[in-house]
Amino acid sequence: MTITFNDMDWKNVLLKRYQNYGLNELDVMVLFISDLILNLEEETIITCDILSSYMSAKKEDLDVSLNKLLEKRYLVLDEKSMRFSLSSFKLKLFEDLKKDLYLHSSTLDKHQVDDSLYDYIEKFVGRTLSPIERDMVSNWLKEGASEEQIKEACQKSLTKSGDISFKRADKIILELERSQSRKAIGTSTVNEDTRKQDKIRDILNYDWTNNFNS
Repeated sequence: MTITFNDMDWKNVLLKRYQNYGLNELDVMVLFISDLILNLEEETIITCDILSSYMSAKKEDLDVSLNKLLEKRYLVLDEKSMRFSLSSFKLKLFEDLKKDLYLHSSTLDKHQVDDSLYDYIEKFVGRTLSPIERDMVSNWLKEGASEEQIKEACQKSLTKSGDISFKRADKIILELERSQSRKAIGTSTVNEDTRKQDKIRDILNYDWTNNFNS
């Protein structure tokens, strides 16, 4: 599988990996909102005052988050354009994603797993998956979800009619991946008071999800 920078949905990638970059949920939203503001081309720099007009977080919290992003150089000042940019951070996400996909594909026959998983899900629900549903399953695999995680998510997302809620399965897979990441790094930035990630996921899914090309 070959992907290019333009194939990557960097927001979706970051949602799954932000803990690996030392970020929390507020930092993620500051990055997303900063990108939105800069794309509007009305502002060239980002300050906590500007962010506060788009976000409900306290200015002091926004200031802490913004300083962290600047120190880590996830948000930098482009000397040529004299405007803030996330380009270098997006490129880092892309390079890290390519490395992970290479390692994943080197130990796994993707097509065989895809076919067996499609068969499992179709037998589970007693019907043929639609093209959109097959694409969603394929994307779960491409984004690093294991076959076992996908099966567990499908089992837990059954509706009363015996079908699968793919929207709910997507959330479950996200949580399973985060749980695995927390075990790997020995800590967690998510607690009972920070249940914003599902709302963020719902907002992002509609406009910002792009399929990787096989």
